[in-house]
Amino acid sequence: MNLVDILREDLIKVPLSATDKAGVLEELVGVLAAGKGLDAKQKDAVLQSVLDRESLGSTGIGKGICIPHAQSEAVDSICLAVGVSRVPIDFDSPDNLKSRLFFLVVAPVSAASAHVEVLAAIARSCSSQVFRRMLEQCKSAKEVLQLFSE
Repeated sequence: MNLVDILREDLIKVPLSATDKAGVLEELVGVLAAGKGLDAKQKDAVLQSVLDRESLGSTGIGKGICIPHAQSEAVDSICLAVGVSRVPIDFDSPDNLKSRLFFLVVAPVSAASAHVEVLAAIARSCSSQVFRRMLEQCKSAKEVLQLFSE
């Protein structure tokens, strides 16, 4: 799966306003809800699914990257929202490094395989230290989208 197939400029927030883990999750769900036209009830359902998943263990994967994710009946297709923070945020990553890159993946319950494909595509894209550094330095959603398109 190519991430640009599901990523749109209005689903990217640069910079994030939040300065803590809970705030990042809420902000990214807000970006996703606005971009996908979810109502307040659907937004709350997605946030609760993300929080439930996060309670099982941090989705910080290390190297400054976090991939909070969940499955939810509130969405009808796989969704991706991206946030870049100017300040490093503690996300309980296994390497104890703070994070600046956040990828929220929400999939319908029926799309488990697509969900895994997106998680793998994010991990592949961000395996390069140079790419991660370039992503952290993006100044706008448009720059993030351009970087993923190259």
